[in-house]
Amino acid sequence: MKIGSFSASMYPLCFCSRIALLEGENLTLLSQSVTLDLKMMAKYNRHCAKLVVLDMLMIDELRGVDSKPFYIFKDSIGNDDKDIMNNAQMNHDYYLLVYSYQRRFISAFWAGDYDSAEIYCRSMLSLPSAKAPTLQSIYTTFYRGLIGFLRHRECQSEEQYGIGLDSIVKIEFWWQFSPTNFESKLFLLKAENEASLLNVDKARSLYEASIKSASDNGRIHEKGLAYEFMGNFLSSVPSGARECTKLAHSCYLQWGAFGKAAILSMKHELNEADVPNTYPSLKHGRHE
Repeated sequence: MKIGSFSASMYPLCFCSRIALLEGENLTLLSQSVTLDLKMMAKYNRHCAKLVVLDMLMIDELRGVDSKPFYIFKDSIGNDDKDIMNNAQMNHDYYLLVYSYQRRFISAFWAGDYDSAEIYCRSMLSLPSAKAPTLQSIYTTFYRGLIGFLRHRECQSEEQYGIGLDSIVKIEFWWQFSPTNFESKLFLLKAENEASLLNVDKARSLYEASIKSASDNGRIHEKGLAYEFMGNFLSSVPSGARECTKLAHSCYLQWGAFGKAAILSMKHELNEADVPNTYPSLKHGRHE
């Protein structure tokens, strides 16, 4: 294979690792494979390497570790995502710049830092190239919708409620073409809408539908997310909220997101009785 062809082949590899991350593949295994890919990308396609380093930062934050992925650049780029963003701005690489903001948004979402997530999302949307459809824009739409409904319940913001409703419209449109990929997302957004309208029974039914769909389709991260948001809602109408949080924590451990699980445990003050000392399986029900 010619060097040029080898360089171009790095883009599908980059895309595959991103799909695996966003679709909920086990983070421990994914980290190992991405680390190997990075070494090859740094040699043959540095643009891909920058994109995958951003993915690796997200994996590290979810896992609660620091694998120091910038070592592959040997100090020619810098030591954090600010340096990648500055480099993208200088080279007018707006795809990389948009993805940098999307990565920050998604990481802030999973960390429960919704204020920062909204700031990153608005910065990203201010860029013209943000309008181009990408895989990560699906998740930006989904996560921003969840934040919108949550913010509406907290401060009765009609703007945030509108963001949530707009997300339902978009996810419902995409669901028509790929029910398996969008079903659990759509159920969870609709559950959050009913929760915002204080329709407790309808909300509970839709949360449970989202959990079942995520479980049936091997999406352990979305199963955990549905349990977490169900617990958030039920905490305002005391009814099984802590049990939902414990189940969300268990899902995140199975995903390999030990950092996310730790954040959830600290936020809800889970104790040893709530979080048994178990070793998560590297497989979590995804269809072969």
